[in-house]
Amino acid sequence: MVGRVYRVEKCLSYEKGVLSGYPVLEVKLYNLRMEEFPQTLKIPVDTGFEGSIMLLDEDYEFFVIGELPREAWRTYRTLVGPVTMRVARGFAEIDGRTFETFIESPLAGKGKRLLGREFLNKLVVVLDGPKGLCCTL
Repeated sequence: MVGRVYRVEKCLSYEKGVLSGYPVLEVKLYNLRMEEFPQTLKIPVDTGFEGSIMLLDEDYEFFVIGELPREAWRTYRTLVGPVTMRVARGFAEIDGRTFETFIESPLAGKGKRLLGREFLNKLVVVLDGPKGLCCTL
C-alpha cells in the first residue's frame, strides 16, 4: 500500500555487535499470574526465529506457571538439528501495549533472548539501519 503514514511510538538505538549493530526492542514480561519479570529486557529482533519470545533457561523458570503440556511444545529445525522448545503462556508489554504471547526456551541447552517472527507480526516495526534505530509505530 502506498502513502501510509505512521507515528513513531519509540525508537531504540541498535546494540553494538562484533561486526555491526543489531536491533532491539524494550519489553516488560509477565507470567500467567500477571507477575512482572524482575527486569525490563532489551531483546534482539530476530526474523530468522519463527517462534514468539525465546528466553534463557533461567529466565524461563519465572514463566513455568503457564507452561503448556509437553505435546504442545515446539520443535524447530536448525543447522545443528531439531531443537525442542518448552513453551509457556505469558504477556509482553511494549510501549504501553500488552500482548498475550508464548515464552519459549530450549529443553536442552541454555537458550538466548530473541523476539521472533510470531511475536513481531503483532507490531509495526521499522529498522532504520543507516541511523541504527529500531522504532515501533
